[in-house]
Amino acid sequence: MQPKSCNFLVVTVLCCALWRCGFAGPVGGRDLTLKLKDNTCNEYARSLLWVVSDALAMDHLFSGFNCTQQNAEVHIRTQTMSACTPQSDCTHSPVLNINENTCLQRILEDLQYYRDTFTVYADTALTKTVVRSIDDILQNCFSVSAMDNSALKVSMDHKKSFQERLQLCKVLKGFHLRAITINRVFSYILAKE
Repeated sequence: MQPKSCNFLVVTVLCCALWRCGFAGPVGGRDLTLKLKDNTCNEYARSLLWVVSDALAMDHLFSGFNCTQQNAEVHIRTQTMSACTPQSDCTHSPVLNINENTCLQRILEDLQYYRDTFTVYADTALTKTVVRSIDDILQNCFSVSAMDNSALKVSMDHKKSFQERLQLCKVLKGFHLRAITINRVFSYILAKE
């Protein structure tokens, strides 16, 4: 191997190792630091999961089709799954860690997105259950005033047409998956404290 090629290889491997360990971060990233307030957040997360499961069984929301046969549509713009997936550190230890702050920021963004989506739909039963449960988590587990949600806009037709009810079903199923993630993340974070 040529000396220059060898140096390039060493530099490349070193840069990759530093990048993987997270020593380099995005320039201009958020300065917002989030933490869960206390262990009651686990209860709020479990309640959210139950409420969303119950909402999927509301016949009046999905009259004309079987919601259980539809695909889920998950809000992927926030990249919650990648932010909340445990990663091992560079020492190859069996301990898995997540960047709690980034993960909680993504969860907060998701909660606000879904809250806006379900509020726009304007169904009283949905507002009293799912939206209220989201509000409980936002108010009791996060500092909501720290979040800028100006970029999170949701468009939904208010006619409650078949297509809108079908879309609501898919979004609600996607939110059910996200509620499972929220439960797991909250349990993981709060168990470490």
